[in-house]
Amino acid sequence: MNIEFLDAGCGDAIHIRFKGIDDKYHNIIIDGGIENGDVYPSRLKKKLEQVIENAEHIDLWIITHIDDDHIGGVLRLLKDTGILNALDLSKTKFWFNYSIWDYDTGIREDNLKSVRQGIRLREYLKKNSTVEAPITDALGTINLWGVALSILSPDEQHYAELLKKWEKEEQKIRQKDSSGLKRGGNNDYDIKIENFDITDQEEDKSEENASSIAFLLRFNDKTVLFTSDSNPSVLTKALAKLNDGKKVKVDYMQVPHHGSRYNINNALLELIDCGHYIICADGHNKSNLPNKASMVKILKANPGKEIHFYLTQSNNLTRNIFTVDIGHTIPVHFPHPGSIGLNFIL
Repeated sequence: MNIEFLDAGCGDAIHIRFKGIDDKYHNIIIDGGIENGDVYPSRLKKKLEQVIENAEHIDLWIITHIDDDHIGGVLRLLKDTGILNALDLSKTKFWFNYSIWDYDTGIREDNLKSVRQGIRLREYLKKNSTVEAPITDALGTINLWGVALSILSPDEQHYAELLKKWEKEEQKIRQKDSSGLKRGGNNDYDIKIENFDITDQEEDKSEENASSIAFLLRFNDKTVLFTSDSNPSVLTKALAKLNDGKKVKVDYMQVPHHGSRYNINNALLELIDCGHYIICADGHNKSNLPNKASMVKILKANPGKEIHFYLTQSNNLTRNIFTVDIGHTIPVHFPHPGSIGLNFIL
């Protein structure tokens, strides 16, 4: 199995390719990065072209939730008729938790979370592909050609809350209410490891993020935890149930929500036995992701254990997260020069 976390800035775009028990190669895509910029043409499109060149198709495309940094690149694909026709998405099954509410929000000015985008994608996929919803933890473990996907998030409660959010935004449109921009502050990279307060357990309150599809992938004797932007309490509850409250051995874990300190907590980390953590972020974003606080939580949850971090983009910020920590050696890995993402072979 080959897993590539594409450099999608502060977004998710992941390609999984493996040979199944049917002796055929299969492709799974997770999200697609942002709609604007060059993420689609320079990264996601290249992976799709490889699928076409291999005379294969996308077996499963998982749309984790409706944030632009996850759904945007898929919308770019819908405009790229050459690639779109060659891919033939009628052969692709989509996991996509969409709402039945059909309206144009127009209320979000930051373009980061958009029900409008969700509607655009929903309408295309319903006409041209197979869409499965809802995808929640109630589905349990799904086996695909020798790969086991155990759905951890969302739970049915948070899925229902997402649907309520769509309805509320429709009501806001009628009342001409408008949401404001969220402002980011400075990053926390100049704070030393020993000066972080890891007792802060404040959680992300976003309904969109809490509705993220997250799952544990098992292939042969390897396990990878894909978390998207999911809520740490939901993940903790699901993992505890999956493994009877015991620690879950994970070879690689994607740190939720691009390394946001609001999406990872001590309770979640206590349930995970892992030494390799993947962060889909570039440091250059309004929320200053990844937050160093998240990485410190991971380090302090694993005393005496060598922890490796993998970041999807190397730049002046991400290369210097631990520069102030003289005396600490924290392995941080980046994509190889000339590559379009982090590549892992299981």
